[in-house]
Amino acid sequence: MTETKTAAVEPISSTNARPMPPGRVLIDVRTVAAKYGADERSIFRWADAGKIPFGVKLGSLRRWDVSDIDAHIAAGCPRIRQVGRVS
Repeated sequence: MTETKTAAVEPISSTNARPMPPGRVLIDVRTVAAKYGADERSIFRWADAGKIPFGVKLGSLRRWDVSDIDAHIAAGCPRIRQVGRVS
């Protein structure tokens, strides 16, 4: 039999990590799509185009603050930022 050796793993610490504010609730693309009545892929396109809040990247995942999405819908879905060339 061979022995399996495991290495001790140090906890990862980051100097630029920010704690999440209390009461902040993050939702996934499926929940955002349901709120807008749209397809999940459309949510990513709209966020990239500045039509809705961009959300927060957590590694390869993107999450949205539910209060940001609710406020955006309540305001009539205004454009968040201008994308493209400025003439």
